[in-house]
This record gives sequence, structure tokens and C-alpha cells, in this order.
Amino acid sequence: MTAPPSPVATADIDLGRLTALADVMLPAAHGMPAVSDVRAVESYLAQVLGWRNDLLQPLVRAVDALDPSSFTVDRLLALHEEDEDAYVALTTAVAACYYLSPVVRELIGYPGQVAKTYDPFAYTEWVAEGLLDPVVGRGPIWREAPA
Repeated sequence: MTAPPSPVATADIDLGRLTALADVMLPAAHGMPAVSDVRAVESYLAQVLGWRNDLLQPLVRAVDALDPSSFTVDRLLALHEEDEDAYVALTTAVAACYYLSPVVRELIGYPGQVAKTYDPFAYTEWVAEGLLDPVVGRGPIWREAPA
């Protein structure tokens, strides 16, 4: 198991601006909270950027380029045309922060990654019926890959 990534400093990003933009992208609706309701950006952005530090500079560009007071879906689509990397960084970071929130995960019924036990002696029915016996009996087959 690998260690979690080191958080990336978010000093270059105006978190208030990013949260305001995120609330337009993911507003409270249909029983789900807005991004600001769960403090998703403030709580999880450093963690997200620790996993994807390549998003930092395009995210800074996106936040600087967009005005939260006049931000609309049309403006988001325009950002996609103007600076695709900034668009991808913004949408990826906002969605990742939102779905890291335990409140959001509970509301959608996702407990997170859960370790599952595996019994190597518990065969599925089709294996127990002998459907693989001809393959096992034939033995390994290997051919040189063409150049």
C-alpha cells in the first residue's frame, strides 16, 4: 500500500472565488448540498492537488479568468474553447473535492473504497461444472508476437 500524496499548497488559488464558481457548477439541488455547504474546496483541494499536482497551474488560470458574479454554464463552455486545460482542471478539481466529502458520499450511498475478502477456493459455478477443464487439459499456448 502506498502512502497518500503530500498535500499541495493552495496559496496561489483564491479559495473563496473557486468555491463561488463551484457553487454555480454544483448548486444545491434534488436533496444534494452545494459545494460550499460541505466546505468541499476548503477541505479537500490540497488533497486533490496532491494527487494531481498537474492541475494546479491550469486551475489558477481558470479561477483568475472567471468572474463568480457573472459565471454561467455558457461561460464555462466558453472556457472549454479558450483554454481546455483550465476547463479540465476546474471541472476535475471541483468534482473531486465534492465527492471526497463524507456528507456527499453518504447521500449517494458510496462508502468509499472498501477492502473485499477473497476466498481462492470458492469457485464460481461454471468453474465447478468443468467448463475450463478442456483449457486446463490443453496446457499453455504461446506464440511469438509478430514484429
